[in-house]
Amino acid sequence: MENDSSKVRRHDIDWLRVILFALLIPFHVGIGVYWNLYGDEVNPNFEGISREERWEIAENGNDYTSESVDFPSMLLHWMHQWRLAGLFMISGMGTAFAFKNRTWGLFLKERSKRLLIPMLIGAWTMGFAGSVITENQDLDLTELTFEFLWGIIWRTLFFWVPFVGKLYALGHLWFLWNLFQYSLLLTPVFYLVRNYPDGRMSRFLKSFFNLPKNCGTLLMLPILLVITEIVFKPWFPGYIGVGYEWFWFLVFFLFGYACIVAKDQYYNFIEQQRILISSLAIIWTMAFVWIRLEQEKSGIPYVDGGWLENGILHNDMTILACIIHSFHAWFWCLSIFSWSAYFLNVPSKKLAYLNQGVYPFYIVHMPLTFAGLKIAGDLGLKNISAVIIATFFVTLTCWIFFELVRRTRITRFMFGIKESRLSIEEK
Repeated sequence: MENDSSKVRRHDIDWLRVILFALLIPFHVGIGVYWNLYGDEVNPNFEGISREERWEIAENGNDYTSESVDFPSMLLHWMHQWRLAGLFMISGMGTAFAFKNRTWGLFLKERSKRLLIPMLIGAWTMGFAGSVITENQDLDLTELTFEFLWGIIWRTLFFWVPFVGKLYALGHLWFLWNLFQYSLLLTPVFYLVRNYPDGRMSRFLKSFFNLPKNCGTLLMLPILLVITEIVFKPWFPGYIGVGYEWFWFLVFFLFGYACIVAKDQYYNFIEQQRILISSLAIIWTMAFVWIRLEQEKSGIPYVDGGWLENGILHNDMTILACIIHSFHAWFWCLSIFSWSAYFLNVPSKKLAYLNQGVYPFYIVHMPLTFAGLKIAGDLGLKNISAVIIATFFVTLTCWIFFELVRRTRITRFMFGIKESRLSIEEK
């Protein structure tokens, strides 16, 4: 890694962005199998099971739900706690680089084109394709055309409506909508830091990385995440970036931005404290497994939030859950950034190509996930074999789609493909 103040090439951030987005495919395939989040029609574990057997499964256990505590489900839970948080940090880092040489007006214009256009195109096309696959309706061409055109209208009108818009209009594309909101909301902060590098806002963001014994990064920043959970988590469970998650991910986004503002102090910290960070991540993982098991035993969603439904605003366990959840996510984010800086801060001819594929893969993968799960079911596969085959199918078809859309300027624009670029770079 180069720490030259005049120019720093961050290949590791780009590599990590590619890797974390790539994990989205096996994760979404996995939750379709083990948590049954997309319905019985596409879950290969339900292929060939009678309706009576399905009711028996639902009544006698929590298999195939997000409450399960078997190993595959716990692995998915563990990954879910830090993967999105890490992506929002990367987005904040990318924003620090993007705003550096742009006016705020140009920045917001580019954010609109980069985020909103692919989001709407994806909602119109992939949302429609996903509904056709999961609803299993026999529609003729006229009916399909009407459904598609009607979907364009109502998705455009309602995507911004809190919760409802994300759940029904945007689906998995909620990530892009959150990024746009965060970028818009924090533009004044970006402006102040860029125009007044020695001003109060810049000094404040850097101060967390200058405190003695690294207590700012090891303690104060994760405490801010804990406070966010304590304030917002009782009211509504975190789901598709709403409820407490909207505020929690906003804080991660801002932390990512602050890391690049702090620059050398941040880089030095993750290099010098790599073993400590990784050790703490493992310790907090054990705490997370414990609180997750306590949630399963009590029936109270300590990790997920929304405790008012159980008549609880806060008690000792909910406070402890907020601490464990935030510290666990924070130290895993630091760990993956630390190790990626150690191993991945190297140029590669493949990196620009893979980076261009991130948005197309992300936009198109969801309906292909439904199709892959159906194919696995038709082949008689279940559990891990279904996950492997469906993941292979989704990855292959996403790649074919990317190869097709990257070849014309209009489709590149529609699906958020930027011009070839080696790495995230600060100049």
